[in-house]
Amino acid sequence: MQIPWYYMWSDNYRFFRELLRDSIKESEIVVKEIYIPQEKFDAELYKFEDKHYWEGSLIKLDAIIKSLNEAKENSDKYILFTDIDIVVKKPIYSILKKYIDENYDMVFFKEDPKLNIGFMLLRVTDEVLTFWLMVREKMLRGGLDQVYVNELIQHFPGRYSTFNQEIFTCNTTWNYSTDFLIMQLQCSSLGKEFNMAEKIFNAAQYTNVENYMQYVPEEIIPYIYKFQELLYLSHQEAKTAGIL
Repeated sequence: MQIPWYYMWSDNYRFFRELLRDSIKESEIVVKEIYIPQEKFDAELYKFEDKHYWEGSLIKLDAIIKSLNEAKENSDKYILFTDIDIVVKKPIYSILKKYIDENYDMVFFKEDPKLNIGFMLLRVTDEVLTFWLMVREKMLRGGLDQVYVNELIQHFPGRYSTFNQEIFTCNTTWNYSTDFLIMQLQCSSLGKEFNMAEKIFNAAQYTNVENYMQYVPEEIIPYIYKFQELLYLSHQEAKTAGIL
């Protein structure tokens, strides 16, 4: 059984696209890229200074719904839909297959205590598609997609679960000892350029990114050094305060 792996990418995120493509090596997983013009991201993200930078955007929801409809036409049973800014350390198909064999409809990243929609295994059914259409309907009033997912999941009639948080993890929740399979790269929301720089910096802590630095937008490079400076100052302040 093959699983299509859908993810979105844009020109500014080519660094992560190339890194992810080279990390997916299992024959049971088929890469399904969704290219989004950079100007669409520029128009829909970072619209509110005091809210999450994905606030009010339908880009991801539309891509999820499109992927499920395409998979249905192709008679696929399940799909992966993930963010692109992740680190893949080891093969994952055997883990995914366990959730499939147990007939789960949706499996999410867990980010205590909430569900995280950055990495999802979705069954291709009308019930699952209806769930995401309901999330989209909520989003027409504004808000954040992940918030509505956590709200509506309580009424989902199918079976859902979460991945083992120790091996499907985020850089902000990892315990620094478990040999993880997937890591979602998160950021501190310091601003558009800083967010990209922080994720690139974090990726470099867990995998070799030397061959991919050529794809980093030129204007982001200075922000990587600025982020390193902020990180150093933060550590120094923590030491002075006796926290470290």
